[in-house]
Parts: sequence; C-alpha cells; structure tokens
Amino acid sequence: MQIDPLSILASNPDCKIQSLTVSDQHATLLLSHPEIVERYDDNVKNNEPSEENDGDETSGKNYSNTQEVSKRTTVQSLLKLTIIPFHKAILGSNPIISIKDRENGIPPERNSSTGDNFDPKASDDISSFLQQYNYCLKSESGAEYSYHEAFPTRNLLNKVINVEVNNHNNNRMESQSTTSKIHDENENKFPKEDSFISQLHSTISKFGAFDVELISPATPYQISRAMPSLGHTLIQETPSLYKNVVQPFIQNVIDSGSISWIQNLIEVKKEKERLLVNHEEFIINIDTKWRSHP
Repeated sequence: MQIDPLSILASNPDCKIQSLTVSDQHATLLLSHPEIVERYDDNVKNNEPSEENDGDETSGKNYSNTQEVSKRTTVQSLLKLTIIPFHKAILGSNPIISIKDRENGIPPERNSSTGDNFDPKASDDISSFLQQYNYCLKSESGAEYSYHEAFPTRNLLNKVINVEVNNHNNNRMESQSTTSKIHDENENKFPKEDSFISQLHSTISKFGAFDVELISPATPYQISRAMPSLGHTLIQETPSLYKNVVQPFIQNVIDSGSISWIQNLIEVKKEKERLLVNHEEFIINIDTKWRSHP
C-alpha cells in the first residue's frame, strides 16, 4: 500500500522531524515515526489443525491457538521538497547538526531525534506546516519511492484570503474617505468582491504549491547520503600517510573486484571496438556517450 506524507504525519502524533539540508529551492527532512507491525505467533507446531476440525474440508485448519502480536517499531522516512524561499525558515528550524557540531567536525548521524540538538517545538511546527497541504500522487517507483504535488488545504487558503480581503477592504475605505464626493468611476477602481476572492484563490493555490519526493521506509544508506556535509578538509599527504592509509585503501578497493572493469579496459580485454590508441603508458577509448562517433 502506497503512503503519502499526510498519512504519516496525521496518523503519527509522535512523529519527529529534523532538517537535513535546506536552501531557497530545496529542503530534505528526516521523519522518525512509530509504526505498528502485526504478525501472527502460532503456538501449534507446523500450523497443524486442531483435532476438532481435523479432516473437515470446509473449515480447513483451526488457528484458534494463533496469537496476533503487535510490535511497535520506529521507521525513518525522507521527505525531499522543492520549495519556495519563504518556506525556508520553518523547514530549516530544526537542523540535525548545530553550527558548533559542524565546526567541531561531529558527524550529523550522531544527533538522533532524542539528542541534545532536537527541538520538539520546531518539529511540531514543521509537522503542522506540512499538514496544511494536500498531497496528490504524481508517480511512484518501487515500493518506497513516491512523488507528489502539494497544494494548500482550503483552511490555509481561507486564512490567507481573509487577511487579504481585510487589507483590500481597508484600502477601499481609505480611498473613499479621502474623497468628499464619491463618483461611480471611483467604485470601478476596485474589483468586485467575488471576482477579487476568486482571483486571489487561484493565485495563492498555485503560488503555494510545491513538489515532494517521499522515500518510506528509507534505508540507512539513503539517509546517510542525504545527511548534510561537514564541509571540506585539506590534508597534506606525506609518504608515511600514503603508505599506511591511502595505499591499503586503494588495494582493498582493487581486491574487492568492484573496479575490475577498469583493468579489463587497460588490458584491452573489453570494449576493443572502442579502442582508439593503445600506448604502453596509456590508452584512449571512445566515450560511451559519444553516439555520433563513426
């Protein structure tokens, strides 16, 4: 069953949200939410039917001794949003890594939803913000990937419209109060109320929409890739460092066989048809993306 962001947030009041990366156009959030996993614990060996129903073709096996067991576990999901700039402040209000930790080189993975950096109020504010949108499924890929378009709910639209209508009416009254005599042409300076609200509703609903990618459940590898970077560190490599650290690492990669395809190219065992130059110190092959090469 495919889930959407709203079903996670609305059904899990204990859902904890942390900001991984946030920019003017994109935001990645980590959701940690409890989930009930149900399974059946059969006390009867090999699921054998009881004697009272043994041989009864209509009733089949009797699972009267089978117990339904519920286990509460925590699932983590990733929410990737294509946002508009004024969403940045609230979506980035609960960062998984503080400025101090970043300066000290402490990895963000250490800061779980129960760590010192976690802000419950900021998490609740982000959840409340996201629940003000409806999520329309656009496509899905596999069991855990789904892509949605988020639209403001009617309640959110009405809040914004009420504010704008009040501003509109106040401006109208101020304009009328500055004129000693109101002419019919002055009335036409302002659009009719129904027309104004209709135009406003259409504008806000499009302006407030954004795209969402949901990965649920997310694997530790997927979460690790989405974690914020600690930045860059410049290391001066010494002969000793190369011999004791770098060279063993390179050798482990070679021994694993994960780059054997490179060795096959160098030894001209593969892709002979793409070989242009075979020198004793180097080779030149046609790029696989070069479709127009003769």
